[in-house]
Amino acid sequence: MSFEISRKQYTDLYGPTVGDSVRLADTELYLCVEKDYAAIGEEVTFGGGKVIRDGMGQNGTLVRDVDIPDTVITNVIVLDYTGVYKADVALRNGKIFRIGKAGNPNVMENVDIVIGVATDIIAGEGKILTAGGIDTHVHFLGTDQVNTALASGITTMIGGGTGPSQASMATTVTPGQWNTYNMLSAFEGMPMNFGILGKGHGSSKSPLAEQVRAGAIGLKIHEDWGATPSSINTALEVADDMDIQVALHSDTLNEAGFVEDTIEAIAGRVIHTFHTEGAGGGHAPDLIRVASLPNVLPASTNPTLPYTRNTVEEHLDMVMVAHHLNPDIPEDVAFADSRIRAETIAAEDVLHDMGIFSITSSDSQAMGRVGETITRTWQVADHMKRTRGALSGDSQYNDNNRLRRFVAKYTINPAIAHGVDYVVGSIEEGKFADLVLWDPKFFGVKPDLVIKGGLMVNSLMGDSNGSIPTPQPRTLRNTWGAFGQAVSRSSITFLSQDAIDANVPDLLNLRKQIRGVRGIRNLTKNDMKLNAEMPDIHVDPETYQVFVNGELITSKPAEIVPMARRYFLF
Repeated sequence: MSFEISRKQYTDLYGPTVGDSVRLADTELYLCVEKDYAAIGEEVTFGGGKVIRDGMGQNGTLVRDVDIPDTVITNVIVLDYTGVYKADVALRNGKIFRIGKAGNPNVMENVDIVIGVATDIIAGEGKILTAGGIDTHVHFLGTDQVNTALASGITTMIGGGTGPSQASMATTVTPGQWNTYNMLSAFEGMPMNFGILGKGHGSSKSPLAEQVRAGAIGLKIHEDWGATPSSINTALEVADDMDIQVALHSDTLNEAGFVEDTIEAIAGRVIHTFHTEGAGGGHAPDLIRVASLPNVLPASTNPTLPYTRNTVEEHLDMVMVAHHLNPDIPEDVAFADSRIRAETIAAEDVLHDMGIFSITSSDSQAMGRVGETITRTWQVADHMKRTRGALSGDSQYNDNNRLRRFVAKYTINPAIAHGVDYVVGSIEEGKFADLVLWDPKFFGVKPDLVIKGGLMVNSLMGDSNGSIPTPQPRTLRNTWGAFGQAVSRSSITFLSQDAIDANVPDLLNLRKQIRGVRGIRNLTKNDMKLNAEMPDIHVDPETYQVFVNGELITSKPAEIVPMARRYFLF
């Protein structure tokens, strides 16, 4: 016997299905469901009088060992670089176990995921699920950064620092074995995945290699330590030997050479360039050219994202503070001023939209905001739709191509760049269950729930003395998976394979899950998902205008942005 209901009734009960569009926050961006794994009429929902009950949607006879998931997120819309679809997502042993149709095969057909006695349920109806964000440019200054980032949807932080030293505030570097060991120990109690960047400045390979053996998953080259061709070459030689990444903040002042000299020093070897537009630092005025190279994985940081009427004005003071410059010294002011070019900043958003820039990151507390990488990525996408229209293949109420491109910038692509994509970075079976659940009204701004390693670690929660979970003030707070020994199950410390082979986890008594980075030195820009374009890029040395394949690339500064003040009144 069939029963017909209106499309609106269906959506209210089970969430949008194929062909339905969902607006993201207060942007002009819309996702459109492309596929639905549910069998119409046999959807599983939890609650009083609903489906997931013993003998109905739940199989009450099977023990956990018979592939019963620990958690199922029901009827959720997945937004991932792999696609935009609706499914039940099963988690088991801290990993994404299966994506498909959940239920009880004794009474339902085509069940991929058996809900059992051991299964918890997270209601995903009407919600959006993304992979946890990965921030590859974090200055480890204050520990509060972790909760701020986590509450924004970031689940992996890669960077350097030892706390609020002047060098850490400027350069994203954890120098030497002693500092690396102490930072690895400090990470133990924090519900976040971490990876450390060591100092990539040495005249010989030995002091760099010892940092990698201590646990660094990459080396950072920064102009404040001297981004010379010699340093770049030595760091890349160590990287090639030990299969790690090199992150580059190049030479703004062109002291040791120009961008051509840096390209020559890199010599075709893979490298991850930070704030490739240049306002965050790098060869003035034409660092942006390196985004056209097949061996460069180009990122930009969130201070210049999106380009607004206030962007240029706020940057001078930020540069002065972040890089320990003196406003009374004219040369220091000139150095800071040389990094801020409205023309290259205006091109940056467009280069992201065209898939030329591959990664977004924060540059936390060193000009960037650690809790805004995800928000600002989507603000760029919105600004580009408003000014450039729909991408090819998209339409007014279907921005899936643009959405997949932009979500890749803070999920899969940074994971690939640092050799951890086999563990995190996307919603695919077998990967570590780092996931973020969003109410569409708050998408990209404030998550409903952050899941790490299959455990709920941060959630929107009301007054703890309330009779129900929803009384105000509802705020994002850490929950059970973020405490005690659960942290060691919910979170990962990424190390170089050399550090793992040297038994660093045992030496430091690390309790968190340990994963090695791998497959980095064979990467090319073609590995950057949906963001691998490599056109010819030219910067006019007089006007600083940016040309892509001979065409001027620019955008008008946004006068207003979505996902902003209306979401942060309290």
